[in-house]
Amino acid sequence: MGVSVVLETVLGSTGSSINALSAADDTGCFAYCAGSIVVLTDVNSLAQRFFYANPDALPAQITPSYYNPATPTKATGNRALAHTPYKENSLSSIALCDSSVDYPGKGKLSHRPRSVTCVALSPCGNYLAVGEVRTCLTEHTFGVQAIAFSADSRWLCSLGDIHDGGLFLWSINQRTGALKLDSSNRCTTANTIVWMGNNVITVGTRHVKVWRFEQPLSTTKYRRGLDSASNSAHASPVPRTFTGRNVLLGALKDAVFTCAVAIRDDAAVLCTQDGAVCLLDDAHRSQRLFQVTKRECSIASITLDPFSKVVWLGGKGGEPEALPLSSFFAVRDPSTSSEQLKNLDLNSEQKGTDCLGIYALCYADKRLVSADSRSISLYGICLGANQTLEASVVQRLPAHKSAVIGVVVSSNPTITDFKFLTYSEKGHILYWSWDGSCIGSCTVPLDLPLVPEANDGNELRVVRHLSTINMLLSGDKTGVLRLLHTNGKVKAAVWGHDGEMHDLAVQVLDDNQLLAASSGRDRTIQLFRISKTDCSLEQSLINEHAGPIRQIEFAQNGSILVSISSDRTLVIHQRVSKTDDSVAFVSTRTIHLKASPTSMTLSPHASSDLLLSTMDRCVRWISVPEANTMQVFKTADHSNGEPVILSRVTAGTLDRHSSPVTVLAGYSSADGSIRLYEVETGSLLALIQGQNAVSGLAFVQISETGGDMKTKLVSTGGSDGTIMLWNIVIVPQDETKHQKGDGSSDTYPSRLNPPSSIRLVRRVLSRAEIANFHRSLKEQNNNKNSLSPLRYAISDYSEAPKIASSHDQTGRDAVPGRQVKRASPPLSPKVTLRSWTRRSSLDERHQHIVTKHTDNIDTTAKQIANTLHEFRNGLGKSQESLSTNSAQTLKRQLKATLDVLEPSNQPSDRIRDRMGSESFDDYLADMIDKRLALQSRKEGQADAFS
Repeated sequence: MGVSVVLETVLGSTGSSINALSAADDTGCFAYCAGSIVVLTDVNSLAQRFFYANPDALPAQITPSYYNPATPTKATGNRALAHTPYKENSLSSIALCDSSVDYPGKGKLSHRPRSVTCVALSPCGNYLAVGEVRTCLTEHTFGVQAIAFSADSRWLCSLGDIHDGGLFLWSINQRTGALKLDSSNRCTTANTIVWMGNNVITVGTRHVKVWRFEQPLSTTKYRRGLDSASNSAHASPVPRTFTGRNVLLGALKDAVFTCAVAIRDDAAVLCTQDGAVCLLDDAHRSQRLFQVTKRECSIASITLDPFSKVVWLGGKGGEPEALPLSSFFAVRDPSTSSEQLKNLDLNSEQKGTDCLGIYALCYADKRLVSADSRSISLYGICLGANQTLEASVVQRLPAHKSAVIGVVVSSNPTITDFKFLTYSEKGHILYWSWDGSCIGSCTVPLDLPLVPEANDGNELRVVRHLSTINMLLSGDKTGVLRLLHTNGKVKAAVWGHDGEMHDLAVQVLDDNQLLAASSGRDRTIQLFRISKTDCSLEQSLINEHAGPIRQIEFAQNGSILVSISSDRTLVIHQRVSKTDDSVAFVSTRTIHLKASPTSMTLSPHASSDLLLSTMDRCVRWISVPEANTMQVFKTADHSNGEPVILSRVTAGTLDRHSSPVTVLAGYSSADGSIRLYEVETGSLLALIQGQNAVSGLAFVQISETGGDMKTKLVSTGGSDGTIMLWNIVIVPQDETKHQKGDGSSDTYPSRLNPPSSIRLVRRVLSRAEIANFHRSLKEQNNNKNSLSPLRYAISDYSEAPKIASSHDQTGRDAVPGRQVKRASPPLSPKVTLRSWTRRSSLDERHQHIVTKHTDNIDTTAKQIANTLHEFRNGLGKSQESLSTNSAQTLKRQLKATLDVLEPSNQPSDRIRDRMGSESFDDYLADMIDKRLALQSRKEGQADAFS
């Protein structure tokens, strides 16, 4: 079975600087970072496209590195660039993408993906440059924190992070997209870069520097197909020195410059963390700095609106603010600039360093796009009441402002407005529809009334939706259980655990009452009866585990409660009830595992089947009522054979030819991947990467027009705060036969999705089966002894009994007490008696043999029964007829056998009833007489030879 996983929607962003958002005015698109994925969005329709770099892919156009010559110079095999979503080049930490190539949503991903830190769209709209972290290849050895295209899209400048300190200038081949290093230098104090005409400006902590680029840029509009390499006068393989000169800061010598934007080829606007707005005048290479104004809050971002001829500022204030360009050119006179710089107060209390607010701004198609605490907002520009330009929100793409903890799917979406919800550690809950639109939100109060001595803040840990009463149940870090409405109003609160709450499980009792179980770090399971207005404690299960209880689940329609702990145990609790409707659970069985369990989920087809992932990189399919392990498979990747630990698992259903297929989705923190496995075979179906850390997984079934079901997978990022929706579709086998792991086709079979007809087969015998084999072997040995008994060999020296004489063969008297040498072996009385007995009585010898093998009569009976069974089967299939004589003989023997077996298997009272009292007494007397006669005969023989 082949599975195609396609990324459909990305909610939220992960950028935190001005370099994480970029736009191209001509195309009407903007790009932003979301974990390891770059999202390209249309500003009007909000249609999303995704780009992702394969971690182990090599670029198609490779330029040998000058600073790190060990870079690979040849792309081989399935790592060729032609089948990767990114067009990577000689920059290991910068990927130059063709904006016409989308991310298909799957790929051959054998290494952990790298987080995207910065993006840049070329002004022509043909290229998307992406900077990443944790790189160890060419030029940038630690990561890239800023990239920028020139105005003609033929040059690219990249700035490394503080540990890298590299500033590189690259020329772009417009035909192939290959980059070539032209100039380089060191710059460790800058945090962003911007092009100003033919020069590059870097700004940072007490740092403003202008880097001169000697090659003149084209003044004409970009023409497709023109090669920039032909315009470059530098043909040497050795990069030139990127020369630059610092700007005199004057009174701003201690300022932290946060952003900059070019308003002319010789002028740029710079902003500081203290709210100062300055003009950098580079007319005639003068590099003069003027202060224009100062705001009361920190300014984190700035962008140019060429249509309205204003610059927009964004920061702690929350709303963009417009400044006309005319105000900047009024201060170009040196006399006015010195007066303004003299009045600048750098020690103002309005530092604004606590909250950046709008950390990134860009302009696209007469609209402003802002990134504010992981959410994206679109603004419309209009004239306000004072005839000034104002920006009003026309569309907001919401997201959580903190780490997302998990996702909960509505079990009854027909009665609820939302289809699934997500919650963050700060207590924010967002309600979503199928298409990723946010339709509501609420906040769970996380105060600390019960533990006032706690120093750290409270955090939300788990949320469950009660579908029958349409309410929420939440647990936090302090162990408080809260019952609240979907609007956030708390109805009841109970302090259930003396520590962090780990999990919640809910079971419906009736239409108005539910049973909830909670587990925590205090090794306690609490059972609560939930109604619309109250939450009462039913039972506390203490000391069931020796370690913290990680997860609990109700199985078999609520009759069984299963709990797992880090102490390598799985405990099964059975539900018991009374006549007064009271409910309790009793521990009935404890299963000791070889490794600690990490996560578990119930099978969607049977509520009594449990899927359990453990630390030994295995997934176990357990039948809970019998506590039997039905199947165990390794979580291996067929591309490299490395099994991984699945820290979170969930199960769903896929329809294959009108037959449901159980699919297990699990997240591995080792390589940051989401893996889909077929439960019945244990084969890997798909491998997904893109999110830095996954905190929640859930399958969603959507009914489409026509009765078809569509399956989606919702994943939430714990550290980056993103939410991703993946569409899962079963692909016919002929389409996936030659499909590569990165979503492209090739001539060789895929190692990620092997054909379903060729599977790794194993059959491990259980201990019970092995014991059956040992038992069968013992029976075979006994059968051999019974069928071919050992024959007693008759010695040549015991053919006739010999009586000792007082004279030896020489005629001399035997001297008492002295040994007499004889020619023949001496005859002991034991040997003589045995030999005489064997020769004198053949009946006794026969009876002795029968008595010795009486213990094997059961084995002989089984063999005869098997022989009769085989004879009966062969008689029905044989074409030959049985002779009359043979048939009569067989019937006679069978009847005689039945006559012997019939009375021996009946109890004595039943024999008495059948035979009558007198007949039975005669039968017993006859048996006693035979036994006495046999015993007297043996004693007489013994006395005769004693």
